[in-house]
Amino acid sequence: MFSPEQLVSLKAVVEEGTVLAAADRLGLTASAVSQQLSRLQQEAGQPVLVRRGRNVVPTDAAEVLVRLATQVEQLDEAARAELEHLTSDVSGPLVLSSFATGVVGLLSQALPGLLQTYPLLRLTVRELAPEASLGAVRRGEVDLALVHDWTDHHMTFPGGLTPTELGHDVVDLIAREDHGLRLSRSGSVDLADLDGREWVDDSPGVFSEWLLSALHQRSLDYRIAATADSFPSKIALVAAGFGIGLIPRLGRPPLPDGLVSLPVRNPPTRRIMLVHRDSSVRRPAVVAVSREIRRIWADQQG
Repeated sequence: MFSPEQLVSLKAVVEEGTVLAAADRLGLTASAVSQQLSRLQQEAGQPVLVRRGRNVVPTDAAEVLVRLATQVEQLDEAARAELEHLTSDVSGPLVLSSFATGVVGLLSQALPGLLQTYPLLRLTVRELAPEASLGAVRRGEVDLALVHDWTDHHMTFPGGLTPTELGHDVVDLIAREDHGLRLSRSGSVDLADLDGREWVDDSPGVFSEWLLSALHQRSLDYRIAATADSFPSKIALVAAGFGIGLIPRLGRPPLPDGLVSLPVRNPPTRRIMLVHRDSSVRRPAVVAVSREIRRIWADQQG
């Protein structure tokens, strides 16, 4: 039989591209990973990797074995989930990841209750961008991830992962109190009325592309006076008079005196989701942590 350790080592090398990177991911030495691959190749009776420059390239045999490794990992986790489900104990280790404002706006609110209710639960939190979180969940490094994408630019989820949508995070316009903007009766702002304005924008990416596209579609004059990705930086730059900016609500710090948050007509929104592996769906810890995060989200929206 193929050793699960050998299969895991091969899968890590194929996904990381080098033995050294795979060893770092697995917490092993490069020599140990190479030995695992050598034994696996002997068992397979044919090459599983060929060297190309500094990287190694999988053979057809490796592709077969990597699929087997994935199935073994899924079976192992499903079995553990079933065993945990028999006891219904919310205990043991669980690695939770989230993007930065999700940590601030959701996880920091959910964690105290979880730690108090489930003292045997050993939570580890990692701050990761959504794409990095998905990769970590797929590789088994993270058990449950809070991620986001934009409602008009959905991310693609790898096979074996289950996303659960919490809801939409609305984006507001942040401006100084002396903004001089034209507001509707409800106090909202129409982008079409923002001709000739200076903006504090994000670095190039989906959100920035949305703003620039919206301004171009309306044939508006504008100038990007500053770019910043963190909420505190954007808020500080708006307060300093560098322009107006769009900022989502989740994890947004309180605005200082002199700034206001204005709703936008047809605003962009972030889709907030929890993601776990299909094989961990019955783990009591995954169920309990997901439930508490959903509760906090619902309370905030309510």
